[in-house]
Amino acid sequence: MRATGVFVVAAFCITSLIREANDKITELLLSQPAPRWEYYLGKLGGCAGVAIVLAVCFSVPLAIHAPALQVAIWAGSFACELLIVAAISIFCAISLTQVTSAFAATAGFYLLGRSITTMQIIATAPIVPGESWTDDLFSWIVDGIALIMPALDRMTLSDWMLGQTPSPAELTLIMSQTVIYLALIGSATLVDLYRKSF
Repeated sequence: MRATGVFVVAAFCITSLIREANDKITELLLSQPAPRWEYYLGKLGGCAGVAIVLAVCFSVPLAIHAPALQVAIWAGSFACELLIVAAISIFCAISLTQVTSAFAATAGFYLLGRSITTMQIIATAPIVPGESWTDDLFSWIVDGIALIMPALDRMTLSDWMLGQTPSPAELTLIMSQTVIYLALIGSATLVDLYRKSF
């Protein structure tokens, strides 16, 4: 369900924005005297609404098998994950202006965010006995990428359905990470949006 939700949100955001751009609706909207940040917040709000509705709809069937509190926590975390996907989808659609490239970039971002911890573990274990400078360099590069990527592998865990309730610190980390990445991705999108001339 998680993969399906991510795919649906990304596909909705990307295709709707690029279809509007191809039909020249985006040019018409951005040529109006309203500021461009209002246009962006409107698009983000619409995509966020789709993300939250999907998170709720996908978590309702889980209430049959798990306690309501666990399902609510899972749904909230899933909504945060989908909000980040929606924001990066909007950024890729505005920047790349083609469905295939925008969807590929969004998928790459998501998969990297889901697997960066595993990559860090692999990078710390050398392939051959003995350390070399290339092993250290590779480990530093992976650690640098991990610093700028959201830790999506720690969001929406299946263990939460089995009774392992996340700590308040984990929930705070998920919420703060969502706010930070929405702000960062939103800033990057606005920079790209303001530099476009229509």
